[in-house]
Amino acid sequence: MIQKESTIADVGCPIYWWDVFGRICDEQIITQFAVSFLKNGETLMLSLKSAVKAHSPEQIELYAHALKGSASNIGAVPLAKKAWIMEKNASEMNLEGIDEQLIRVEQEYTFLKSLLEQPDWINRAKQAAEAGTS
Repeated sequence: MIQKESTIADVGCPIYWWDVFGRICDEQIITQFAVSFLKNGETLMLSLKSAVKAHSPEQIELYAHALKGSASNIGAVPLAKKAWIMEKNASEMNLEGIDEQLIRVEQEYTFLKSLLEQPDWINRAKQAAEAGTS
């Protein structure tokens, strides 16, 4: 089952359920990834903020890459895409607009974190996926 990005955005879910479930097929493992994300995400975000503040392309690339991977593991495609843009720009030594990119990453991270902190986050992600299917 394929999800359209605009459809997911319309239902307000930061996780593309069919993406993550299609790859992993085990809700317990997905839950473990989510717990790991919550545990490590704050440190990654703080490190990324520090790297942006220091205008260090190498560090921005490193932490954006790590955040992208963590987000991808749990199907957080919008966050992964935003982190990828930061990673790509930093790898090209292009820091123009990096502060705005960080703001977008932080907003998406906060949105995702607020979902993952809900005890029924998997059901919410499934409902959003079902609402977004054609």
